[in-house]
Amino acid sequence: MKCPASLLLILLAVMDGYSQTHDTMHIYFELDKTHINERGIKMIDSIIKDNRLLHETKITIMGYADYLGTDAYDRVISEARAKNVEDYLVVSGYNKNDIKRCVGKGKINRAAVNGKKGFSSERKVDIIFDGRKDTSDDQRFRYDLEKMVVNDAIPIKNLEFYQGSLRMMPDSYFWLDMLVAYLKKNSTIVFQLEGHVCCLGFNDGRDEPYDEGTLSQKRAQGVADYLIKNGIAKERMKAALGLGNINPIRDEESGRENEALSRRVELRIISK
Repeated sequence: MKCPASLLLILLAVMDGYSQTHDTMHIYFELDKTHINERGIKMIDSIIKDNRLLHETKITIMGYADYLGTDAYDRVISEARAKNVEDYLVVSGYNKNDIKRCVGKGKINRAAVNGKKGFSSERKVDIIFDGRKDTSDDQRFRYDLEKMVVNDAIPIKNLEFYQGSLRMMPDSYFWLDMLVAYLKKNSTIVFQLEGHVCCLGFNDGRDEPYDEGTLSQKRAQGVADYLIKNGIAKERMKAALGLGNINPIRDEESGRENEALSRRVELRIISK
């Protein structure tokens, strides 16, 4: 069975961006062109779809030219290529504040060369990733989200709270951004959020700084507020419930690990 030319082009684009290094993606340009061609757009779309550009994933964008043209011309064209990649990322939803640098480096210096065609491999923009890489936990969470059906509930992975507090630990935002990406991709899903606490008898705990016995509900509402702030329509959220400690993650809680597991917010699918 032959591989269709269009599919082969996409496969080559993805392999080209990922096979050399997981830290840099190369977007190539045609001679004297600064616009991103179809192949480059597919490559950038692929890293957006794969959730590589999430919360606090810092990147550097560097544009280049080959040896054809003057130094001044090559500087201008490399800057324009880098800027066009930056603009496309921002329009696609990437946070501009997470772009550390966007520069044109001009031509790549090399020994004396000649020829009218130049080097196509040097007419490029490099997207250099400075954030965290995917782990098996990342992949598992995406898989678990994708296989959910109506009435399934899943803890938001690695969403952790300080004990007795509605404040989330800093690493939690990576996982919330992964959830945002999933909900944007699956835009018809209606859901509810369910907050839980641990180790507190039959009550719900007192949350700082309000000192009210509604800790599990406020944790769920905090997640809801974050989703809304990041583009998820409020109308898609059925409720943000506080369920106290009636449903611990383990039958018998013991030790800090199990306690932390029970301090959680779950996503429940209401309809798809």
